[in-house]
Amino acid sequence: MDLNVLKQIASKQMENERSHTWKERGNKYYHGERTAKLAVTLRKLIFPDDPSHDDILTVAAWFHDIANGAEEHAEKGAEITRKLLSNLCSPAELDEICGIIAVHDDRYSDRAMFSDRVKLHQDADHLDHFGTFEIWMKFLYAVSHDMTINSIKDHMVKVFPSHTVIFRNELNYEISKLIYDDKANFQKSFIERFAVELSGEICNSDEIIKKWRLTEDIK
Repeated sequence: MDLNVLKQIASKQMENERSHTWKERGNKYYHGERTAKLAVTLRKLIFPDDPSHDDILTVAAWFHDIANGAEEHAEKGAEITRKLLSNLCSPAELDEICGIIAVHDDRYSDRAMFSDRVKLHQDADHLDHFGTFEIWMKFLYAVSHDMTINSIKDHMVKVFPSHTVIFRNELNYEISKLIYDDKANFQKSFIERFAVELSGEICNSDEIIKKWRLTEDIK
């Protein structure tokens, strides 16, 4: 496979497209790029001695959401990818790439049925949706749906605790869960600060006032 050629195809197909009208232009393409990097990073951590399928992981990640926005987008994405890359990959490479794409969103089947490449991709895909990216998505959605700043704050406060448990349990590897925990902790601290400042109060006011009084004493 020539990764440069395949990436150009991914870019041409998705860099100016949106999976949903309220999302940013090129969201599918850039999400694919990030997912590819995350998948290879996870592979290096979990299976450090086996880089043999890094190209497969990379290409599958680039194309996995090509049909996002449609029903059953994983299966449709696999079909589209097979047609686009039919003359650019070996039959074995194409089967594995499309096989990953077809089940990348299946987090409810028996995990033992999936290869490590599928699991690595699933975790990388999942992890990219959290942390700073989820906050970005919440604000994009709020603006496009004419929500007030207080209504999006209320939504974030309400859904965050239950979503944390659900999404964490869908991850395959312990390192993925630890990465998710770090992202979730960041989101939690952001939401808490967001709520405080929207109420017109000062976040960490005790610490700030203490520092201010110390500087005043020095003067």
